[in-house]
Amino acid sequence: MVNYSVVLIVLTTGLLLACENPQKAPDVSHIEVSSKIVRFEQELFSLDTNQLGVSLDRLMQDHPGFSDVFFYQIIADPQNRDEVEEVVSWFLGDSLIEDMARRVGEEFGDFAPQAKSLKSALQYFAYYFPDKAIPDIYTCISGFEVGAFSIGDELLGAGLEFYLGADYPHYDPNLFPVYIQQTMKPEFLVAKTIHALIANHMSDLPGTRLIDYMVKNGAELYIKEKLLPEEDPEIIHEFTEKQMAWVKENEAAIWAFLLEQELLYSIEYRKFQKLITPSPNVPNMPPEAPGRAGNWVGYRIVKAYMQTNQDQTLEDLLQIEDAQQILAESKYKPRQ
Repeated sequence: MVNYSVVLIVLTTGLLLACENPQKAPDVSHIEVSSKIVRFEQELFSLDTNQLGVSLDRLMQDHPGFSDVFFYQIIADPQNRDEVEEVVSWFLGDSLIEDMARRVGEEFGDFAPQAKSLKSALQYFAYYFPDKAIPDIYTCISGFEVGAFSIGDELLGAGLEFYLGADYPHYDPNLFPVYIQQTMKPEFLVAKTIHALIANHMSDLPGTRLIDYMVKNGAELYIKEKLLPEEDPEIIHEFTEKQMAWVKENEAAIWAFLLEQELLYSIEYRKFQKLITPSPNVPNMPPEAPGRAGNWVGYRIVKAYMQTNQDQTLEDLLQIEDAQQILAESKYKPRQ
């Protein structure tokens, strides 16, 4: 087994920053983006329920692309399109949905800070991906169906009830355990929404080995960092401050664990699932090791690859075909 007491290296914040050699973010202030932000939940909850059919038709005509997905896929059965008015009537009158709407109004009544951050991220997106469409952004209340999603290349959605804070009483711990609730806070809304944008443009997984998942997930994190250059690493990687410190300090130990356990090229998903998906910890590692620790190493591999191959662009990262090639050309060496 790996001797974590030997591998653990405690670094000061200054040394960590020095090792990263952060590049200055480009100036994107001159880039105009025409994206609009639509507060769909406000329009929905403002419908005249005495004339629901008429007002609902008008809402759907105003926002056809988003409405088709929201009404017929998210909150209603797509096989029963004729029942949408009945479903919407129930949705608007449900006590839990009403409470969500109230809390969303309190938390996000002033959406200016989030709108500013989203606009900035889209400016960086336009800078790095000038040929791609800039989506409009729709906020909504989905009834705990989806927190961040894309609709084609033209629309992004954000289910605001997923970002009401860990103290929101309707976050059932059976559905949303503590390690999930730690990211269900307002400060995660922008980053999760932008992650949905990135994931929409990523190529399919190049394989089913752990290294394939790690590199693809690492590429998404690397791009997210570029689109949100002022965001805290904990928000980018969805770790607590303590977890973030642990993965930084134990990068070599995580890598050694993957090699020793012969997981890197494993195709047995259940063996490595918690290394790449949300989880309170990783089996056979110290209890401090957070779920998705493998994604952190994947991010470090991608970062090393981009530093070693400076002719590569973020557009190239979207089209990963060979994770093994990325690893080899990264010349990755975990921090000692």
